[in-house]
Amino acid sequence: YEGCFFVHTKAMVNPKSTKIYMLLKRIYFIIIYFLLKSIGLKNRAYYFSKWVTYNGDEKLLIKYPLNSDSIVVDVGGYTGYFADKIIDLYHPHLIIFEPVKKYYYLLKKKYQNNPKIKLYQRGLAAKTSFDKIYLADDGTSLIKKSGRSEKIQLIDAAEFIRKIKNVDLMSINIEGAEYQVLERLIETNLINKIKYIQVQFHSFVPGADNRRRNILKNILKTHEVYFSYPFVWESFKLKN
Repeated sequence: YEGCFFVHTKAMVNPKSTKIYMLLKRIYFIIIYFLLKSIGLKNRAYYFSKWVTYNGDEKLLIKYPLNSDSIVVDVGGYTGYFADKIIDLYHPHLIIFEPVKKYYYLLKKKYQNNPKIKLYQRGLAAKTSFDKIYLADDGTSLIKKSGRSEKIQLIDAAEFIRKIKNVDLMSINIEGAEYQVLERLIETNLINKIKYIQVQFHSFVPGADNRRRNILKNILKTHEVYFSYPFVWESFKLKN
């Protein structure tokens, strides 16, 4: 249920992630970025390497006008890399959705002494139901159906948002299920309760290009682009 290709920098939890390893990885992607830029090829590899070159995980993904009163929703908590950064920077009220048992209990233990964090062992979706999620570390997904699976509970994203006054930032990284969540929030007009929405779209979903295009067409009625690295990370800010 979480991001592929460690764009969310989930590789940071890997023992290989020493300073030297991360430096070499960054140099590699800087070279790829300038090579692709020189030939005018703007595919996912281009945007991903551009993201790494710009250090998007530190300069974009966690840089928002938040404070200790802000409400942040992390959809797909995984091991808590994004949550840790947001907590360290802003100490906000944080709501985390993580349906996978292993990661839910990891997060529960990690944040057990933080009263500003609400953790739910559920995923967000277009409707409330039970489903199977297929386990693959940071590539765990409802959509890519292979390997070991686990039964999880999903709740209607609209039902959840209706219960909250406003959301300052929602971060969505859920391995293909992002389309149904955003489509649901758009069709119910609840998208306008969210000031900033950042999402990682995944290209392996059938019809991904068209679904992303339709979502952008509709979301830009209420929001404006905050940053855009297609199929890497994109963010939208509610219009004034």
